[in-house]
Amino acid sequence: MRHGNLTVADLARWFARPDPTVRGWIRNGGRVGGPVQDVEAIERDLGRLELAIRAGRWFPVPRLSPAERIEHLAAIKDSCK
Repeated sequence: MRHGNLTVADLARWFARPDPTVRGWIRNGGRVGGPVQDVEAIERDLGRLELAIRAGRWFPVPRLSPAERIEHLAAIKDSCK
């Protein structure tokens, strides 16, 4: 989160999960629960996010309006598929 300048809301959008769920993951050290395929999809999305942050091309997220931030992250996720 720190290296990408990401918020809980950003991560909730990235993983398509509710804010309270993502906040729980953060508080519990990243432990993700649920059906096997859901967990695998989250782990795959996490890997893509970590690679994008390490690449430094789109991260850290700059200071943007909330609407611009949503668009920025959606564009990043689309390009990481």
